[in-house]
Amino acid sequence: MSDVARTTTVRWTGGRGARIQAALLRPLVRILNRPSAAWIGRALYDIALRANGIAIGFEGRHDLSEAEENFLTRMASRIDGGVVLDVGANHGAYARMVARVAPRAEIHAFEPHPRTFTALQARSPGIRAVNLAMGEQSGELELYDFAEEDGSTQASLSREAVALFDSRVVTHRVTCTTLDAYLAENSIERVSLLKIDTEGFDLSVLRGAREAIASRRISLIQFEFIPANIATRVTMRDFFDALPGYEIYRLCLNGDLLPLRPYDVKRCEIYVTQNLIARPAD
Repeated sequence: MSDVARTTTVRWTGGRGARIQAALLRPLVRILNRPSAAWIGRALYDIALRANGIAIGFEGRHDLSEAEENFLTRMASRIDGGVVLDVGANHGAYARMVARVAPRAEIHAFEPHPRTFTALQARSPGIRAVNLAMGEQSGELELYDFAEEDGSTQASLSREAVALFDSRVVTHRVTCTTLDAYLAENSIERVSLLKIDTEGFDLSVLRGAREAIASRRISLIQFEFIPANIATRVTMRDFFDALPGYEIYRLCLNGDLLPLRPYDVKRCEIYVTQNLIARPAD
């Protein structure tokens, strides 16, 4: 092995500590890394994912995941009285939970799907419902959804993201703006919480908020990393690049935050559903 290759290998495996760990684990791996023991490996993998805040979509009491409800309850004092932007609001469960724990918050809920937007308006009194998509640029876009379930929670601005689950799709022409433009047009100086759930398009929303992110005008950002990011060809590294000056965490089931820095391919590039939280670095 060349000196260059050897150096690269050491960096990839994490250095001396990682090599010691690998040596200690080698006997166990010899036993488990075989077809007859694959079921044990799969079970351990599933447990490890959940222990790291991945695939923890256990239902809460208010139509959100338990992790999200616990997080919002923990953050109530930080967002109460502030501005909350819910991008990809669907029927408004998240916005209503914010209103429950932070009744003085000013909530803007964005939903571009025409049918879903009607339901959002009907179910979320007192919340400002906005019939717009958010993205990297302003303009007209196509929103895609399942032909057999138009108005689903998986509608996306990416046809490929919807087609991962069903090739039969319908389209809706929608209007898109950027978060920076919306903040300027509505004279919003600071955002206490930005939540993004756009089925694989979350990175585009963040890229449309470059100015707000650069000036750290957003105190908390919740976004997703999901299988749809395969279709949109978005990596976790892209999110790190889009959030300079912010620390990224995985959301735990109890609402606590598990740090993801420093960036590590092995621990970051996992295309299984997870909620992430970004906040300005201290």
